[in-house]
Amino acid sequence: MAQQNSPSPQLVTMGSVMVEMTPVEEGEPLREADLLLPLPSGAATNFAVAACRLGISVSLISRVGADEWGEWLCARLARLGIDVRYVAATPGQYSTVSFCWMDRRGAKTFYFYRFPGYCDPLGALAPAEVRKEWFEGAQCFDFSEATVRAEPLRSAAFEAARLAREAGCLVVYAVNYRASGWAGRETELVPTQRQAISTADVAIMNAEEAAIITGLDFQEAAARQVSALGPSVVAVTAGSSGAWVCIRGEVTFVPAYQVEVRYDIGAGDAFHAGLVAALLKGLDAHQAARLAAAAAALKISRPPTLDQLPTWDEAAALAKV
Repeated sequence: MAQQNSPSPQLVTMGSVMVEMTPVEEGEPLREADLLLPLPSGAATNFAVAACRLGISVSLISRVGADEWGEWLCARLARLGIDVRYVAATPGQYSTVSFCWMDRRGAKTFYFYRFPGYCDPLGALAPAEVRKEWFEGAQCFDFSEATVRAEPLRSAAFEAARLAREAGCLVVYAVNYRASGWAGRETELVPTQRQAISTADVAIMNAEEAAIITGLDFQEAAARQVSALGPSVVAVTAGSSGAWVCIRGEVTFVPAYQVEVRYDIGAGDAFHAGLVAALLKGLDAHQAARLAAAAAALKISRPPTLDQLPTWDEAAALAKV
């Protein structure tokens, strides 16, 4: 893990860390796989690694199990350049594991082995554990839907957003909705998402998520309504159909870059990372959205290993920014 006297990161992100198992052979279903590749995963993890590859220094706030998988996750993330000083093991719990694969037509299947009290270590993070010094010297705090599903983590995430804003950080919220995470609490979903969005300067979501939050199927109108909740920048993505970016009420369409798709799990995380990295590097929101679209396109055109994520120079060259 990183040392306590490490310099302050540009970006602090809070969210899930898990082991993702995926077939080594691209397009092969799990039931036919002979070999599986373990990868550090989870929305916040994918985002953190992608941002790091884009030249942003990143600290991750998370929890792993008190097991060898937890040790493996911390070691792999540190090797990838992530500051893991705020990733701790939750006593008595195992690390979360997911299995996923994408078929040759692009359809994706996910299985999450995450059970509260047994293998959901992040879910036990309480507000009293959040420290203001985590955000001192940072430029941006980022959190996502997985952190606001249930208590006590929900209150911990909102406390982190509050302390980050007090520290002068840009606050970013990414919806990244998983229906299974809200089973039994469906009525809490929209109010909680709207509350989280209201804490943010930048909000990122896909078209389906925007429709759930606003009740609007038209992405431009949905982006504008989300903007009214408080964020100065709202991005609504729609895969190969492009993205809509609302900047202080004005909506601009950003086309997607057309590439041959090899593995598109994590495309949204790459867009998310590209947008935040570009804003932190001083690009305006329009340029940042183009950079984000380029990062997502490059990600899906490559194998799933994290060392194949695009660099800043690669994304900037494709976006011409």
